[in-house]
Amino acid sequence: MVQLIPLLLVIPATLASSSSVECRPEGPIFPRPRHLNQSGTFKGALDKLTATLDAAFHGRIRTGWDLQNISLSMAVVGLDQTQPSIPLWEYHRLAPGNVNGTKSLDRHSQYLIGSVSKVLTDALLMKSGVDMDDAVTEYLPSLDNGTSLIDWSQISLRALGGHLAGIPPNYGFSEYHYLKTWFEALGFPHVKDTDYPPCGVIGLNGECTKAQLLEGMLSSHPVAPPQSRPVYSNVAYTLLSYALEVHTGKNYSTLLRDLLTRPLNMSSTVPSGQGNDSHAVIPPVQSTWGSSYGDNVPGGGLVSTLADLGSFVHAILGRDSRRLGLTATQVREWLQPRSFAGSRSSFVGLPWEIFRPEPKLLFSHYHRRSRAGGGHTVTIHSKGGAAYGYNARIALLDEYGVGLVILTAGGQDVVTGVFDAALSVLVPALDEEAREQAAREYVGAFVAAVPMVVAPVNATTETDGTSLRLTGLYRNGTDILASLRELWEVTLFGFLPSLRLTGVVRLYPAEVERKSKLPDGREVVEEEWRLWWDMELLSEAELPGKGISAHDCLAWSLADWMHYGGEPVDRVVFVKDAATDSVVGFDAPFLRSGTMEKS
Repeated sequence: MVQLIPLLLVIPATLASSSSVECRPEGPIFPRPRHLNQSGTFKGALDKLTATLDAAFHGRIRTGWDLQNISLSMAVVGLDQTQPSIPLWEYHRLAPGNVNGTKSLDRHSQYLIGSVSKVLTDALLMKSGVDMDDAVTEYLPSLDNGTSLIDWSQISLRALGGHLAGIPPNYGFSEYHYLKTWFEALGFPHVKDTDYPPCGVIGLNGECTKAQLLEGMLSSHPVAPPQSRPVYSNVAYTLLSYALEVHTGKNYSTLLRDLLTRPLNMSSTVPSGQGNDSHAVIPPVQSTWGSSYGDNVPGGGLVSTLADLGSFVHAILGRDSRRLGLTATQVREWLQPRSFAGSRSSFVGLPWEIFRPEPKLLFSHYHRRSRAGGGHTVTIHSKGGAAYGYNARIALLDEYGVGLVILTAGGQDVVTGVFDAALSVLVPALDEEAREQAAREYVGAFVAAVPMVVAPVNATTETDGTSLRLTGLYRNGTDILASLRELWEVTLFGFLPSLRLTGVVRLYPAEVERKSKLPDGREVVEEEWRLWWDMELLSEAELPGKGISAHDCLAWSLADWMHYGGEPVDRVVFVKDAATDSVVGFDAPFLRSGTMEKS
């Protein structure tokens, strides 16, 4: 006799409640979509983005841009591209007003990237081997001075790299000496030139030496206590570069070359002043192209290209330890937020500007044939930068394995409009493609043969829901999902009477996998997923504020909470053919089912 353990997976037809998908394990809802270069949905989105940019630069869409002076190079980076430096899609527009520099744009054209430089500097920090939690005073002991207004002994290298040091953004540069008479006309008191910092003040004195800057830090005022709130700081990255030079014996330019640009083949990424004028995008407005940023390079003085930054973004998305020199774990840590940033949607990382917009903003223009409801919260890791005449941004849509690089010249903020337009077109398309691929691969009936017989369960699939759902799991005729619900409600939820399981069981990828072999010798990848029960808050209380806590998602704390015979009862495994990446089976280890084959 043969026992069949049937499993039914479906994508739900409707979203049961707005909270169900918004209170889930942090991370992707579906695996990253693959073969985007073969996706009609994705190609349609790129065509739409191209048409939108063409319309904007031909004046058919009102933008407010000075079209005569704006140049743009933009790329969509994905894991399917044939080479790290050749993006899935790119767009270029050279300003008609440009006189100097390159006469034609391509992915190798050079731009100043401003504070995007900070991401590269933080990559050097992580790769240098220094202990990031060391106090900066261990490397710059002159800062350990009892007269300093800032307690530098409490500021770590990690805090400097993540805007959590609480120190000023600049030294000298924040002064506007050339506007001195205007200040006075506006009612400010007269000050002498000797009242200004001795260096770094435009129109008054020269660039700061290392000694002058370190001395100036002793008289600078703290903006906030260390680790209390983010305070954007350019000078923090100069201090970082000094500390890294002490640790490694190499100056910033050498570290940049040895640890980053050479391994990632980013040969055009160099300090300002070392760029190639014949390859440069030099706008016909005031700019700092060709200027020496001196010790300010780590915080905002690098030159780069679409190809170079695309290679950098590609390595991060792919957790490419060989090229990037960081393990997958280090990259995941790098992408974690470090602080809130003054709104419920904004966070600060190292030094990522992390944004989680309202789903309706990203999915409001979803194609009519899409059936993904109102979408879900998507985390966007980006870093913007500006230099005189230039604006730039790189961004990661890590959930989908896709990134963006936007480089502009012309003295206007074109980046924000282009970035928002790209997100509104690309995110819904990527989400739809991820769902469609998941429906093809992960939805179905799975049956395993062991002694005794029960009737198999047939699968029905839909592609218009918010996640994969486990809708049937039986052993020897017993409804295991009903049993699990009863166990949860009697054990854990017996102590939480205000919470009730709805009966909807979702599946989310755990992003944990391993290689193995089936009994027939086939090489497979075991891809772990976790069960997730939708819950609702029940309360008959009439206290003020009823319902506030319903928006506090604490269900994350219930992962791996119940075991049976040493196996977590929320852990299941999809088995994928290692050669084709196709799902061939399913395993519920807590049932000792073995691999159930997809029928």
